[in-house]
Amino acid sequence: MKRKLIIISAVVLVLALLLTLAPACGKGEEEKTPTPGVTPTPGVTPTPTPEVKTLKIGIILPLSGPAGPWGIQTEQGAEWAKDRINEAGGIKVGDDTYMIKFVKCDDKYIGSEGITCATRMVYDEQVHYVIGSIGVNVAIAPMLTEGKVINMGIGTASAATVNPEHPYLLYSLQGFETWVNAFYKQFAKVHPEVKTVGVIGLVPDPSAASVPLTVDAVETQMGAEVVAAVEHTAGTTDFYPLLTPIVAKNPDAIALYSQGVGSQALIIKQARELGYEGILAASNHGEPLPGCAIAGNEAYTGVYHNEPVYDSDLYPEATRALYAEFQKVYPGEPCGLCHYLGFSTVYFYKQAIETAGSIDPDEVLKVFDDPNWTYEWWGQPGRSLGGLETYGIRRVNQDETVLTSTDENCQKVPVSRELVTIP
Repeated sequence: MKRKLIIISAVVLVLALLLTLAPACGKGEEEKTPTPGVTPTPGVTPTPTPEVKTLKIGIILPLSGPAGPWGIQTEQGAEWAKDRINEAGGIKVGDDTYMIKFVKCDDKYIGSEGITCATRMVYDEQVHYVIGSIGVNVAIAPMLTEGKVINMGIGTASAATVNPEHPYLLYSLQGFETWVNAFYKQFAKVHPEVKTVGVIGLVPDPSAASVPLTVDAVETQMGAEVVAAVEHTAGTTDFYPLLTPIVAKNPDAIALYSQGVGSQALIIKQARELGYEGILAASNHGEPLPGCAIAGNEAYTGVYHNEPVYDSDLYPEATRALYAEFQKVYPGEPCGLCHYLGFSTVYFYKQAIETAGSIDPDEVLKVFDDPNWTYEWWGQPGRSLGGLETYGIRRVNQDETVLTSTDENCQKVPVSRELVTIP
């Protein structure tokens, strides 16, 4: 009997021990730490906190040199978008959240410098996405294609400058041919009396064959006669010899396209100094204030250019609201086209990645190729303006051309805005 009691007591102790251990070892799973701030519901496994990761985006822009003003504007717009997105909780991809971090490289508007920057992005930084350079996108495309890096190029697309073998290269502006035609179409409506035009522009570079395309636009969109057409090389500062034969013909207007605000301002200044009193129309972009500092307000008064005025009634309310926000972020800074492009490109990437549910560039390209994909672009519905079939590239997002004048105080005066459809 005594022996039976001992055996029963031992069994009871073993059972008690097993009952004590059971909650800690149920079904072979480790105990999960509850999510901070969340009270677990009995019998329900708490949802794990999404992991916060970093999405590096490369910036390859001319932050110095002749195109520096455009590159710095693009950088500022991108920084504004990055801060805005991160403060709102980042980019959501499945259970993960990505905070944006920029990796920057100054290409100085030089092709070889851009290639160095692209090499760094691919091999050292291992980025998936780049906000690309103004003017050197074609030079850096092979390296970025090799690394499967999507590059939204801040610049223009044309059949002459884009290689279909670089499917990761996108453009944020329609081709120069498209916008220069839209620009002079608007100009003709404002100045139908212009019958003769002189043309001066940059020697064909990776962005556009500016003089031949400008000549064609003047003739086809305005029905005007081109009395003289000359080209200059990048870095030219003495335009007097080129302008002299144009001014001698005294055309009703001079059409100019010159990369860099400084070059444009010098052409305007020197044309006025040679005694030209007619209309000057610069179809390229550029805030007038830096130009007025070079040429003077009087020389710039009445000059037409393709630079938006985002608080004007030409734009929808959502765009005007973004402009008001920009003024708070960068007090006193004029909001130019490149600010708009830098901001919009970062949001374009965010929306495409979230739609794809992946940061894999190939998965994101499938989103770009979906003709039914819609997105927001600078407070407006994004538009698909042609893809591989049109230019040999994917997605051109800028679909407007504006005509703006400058008053005696070097302030922009909005004239007209035209939505552009790529043929």
